[in-house]
Amino acid sequence: MNYAPYAFMPKEKPYALYVHGMGSGAKSGTKSSRGHYLDGYEWLSPELPVESEEAMAILENYVNVLSPALIEGTSRGGLYLLYLDASEAVKMAINPTYNIETTLHCKHPYHCEREDGATEYTINEPLVKRYVAVRDQGIPRAAKRMVALFSTDDELVGREPAKQNAAALQHLGYEILWCDKFGHRLNQPAAKLLSKILLENDNQ
Repeated sequence: MNYAPYAFMPKEKPYALYVHGMGSGAKSGTKSSRGHYLDGYEWLSPELPVESEEAMAILENYVNVLSPALIEGTSRGGLYLLYLDASEAVKMAINPTYNIETTLHCKHPYHCEREDGATEYTINEPLVKRYVAVRDQGIPRAAKRMVALFSTDDELVGREPAKQNAAALQHLGYEILWCDKFGHRLNQPAAKLLSKILLENDNQ
């Protein structure tokens, strides 16, 4: 695992950190898709293990070393970014699984090829308890701007749990947006919407 991203320095563009979800990895097409719409950033996306403590250590090191101007996270990645200390960054959480207790407990296939060679992962009660500890024991960190985008048709989380997640993030100070053009995973229409929001913010 890459704990120290010193190889990425120095930079010509501000860094953007994309935090993938539990079923994804560093080779996900989402990072390149985000770079296509927002090419003013140098996009990075470290591959994260299933274990929350190790994953948070990797992300905290990226933030501490590279000071990204933008942090985006989908699903589990949207939960993690809430606790990253990046006060000068813009945080964009996409379908963050804040109430992770509702997650389906079983084996799941990865959606992309993993650098570690794994093809599936298992969600069980001990794993969920460790994620809950991240949420309940962590300190949510404020940022320059905080936005959460939720799908109105999240096939993985479900409508009512998604509303509960949105209410929790609104309580934390996040601007809540809803979109009917995607499911749980970020797709092209939702990516375009996020890019428009960011570009409008930059032009203000």
